[in-house]
Amino acid sequence: MRKANFILVILVVALLSGTALAKGVPVDIPGTGVNFFLYRYEGQTAPYEKINAIWENLSKAFQAWVDGGQKPGALSGKDVQVKGNDIYVKDQFVLTVDQYHADANKASRPQLAEKWAANLRKGVDAFVAINTAK
Repeated sequence: MRKANFILVILVVALLSGTALAKGVPVDIPGTGVNFFLYRYEGQTAPYEKINAIWENLSKAFQAWVDGGQKPGALSGKDVQVKGNDIYVKDQFVLTVDQYHADANKASRPQLAEKWAANLRKGVDAFVAINTAK
């Protein structure tokens, strides 16, 4: 019995250690509190250039909606689309799901793209709701 408990404790510590060592930066939909996904990375430097490029792509989609008059029906989570491993908001490319993230999430690239798109749909709906409130 002691041996089984000891092995269980070792497994739990190993699991928690692996989780604690994982590095990632949450990519959110600014102003909404909705996290789109966790951008994972290795090494000492967070990939802020890549994260900023994703935010820039999202900003372009939101800016197009603002320039169009911020009409509530003109943008919604339904406008988030997955095309292969790419995620779009309307015709605006947002990002490509890479193999590194798919492996880290134990999913195929298309499966992970669908998961991230579902999160992005919530974020787009929240963004629209916040920015059309009167």
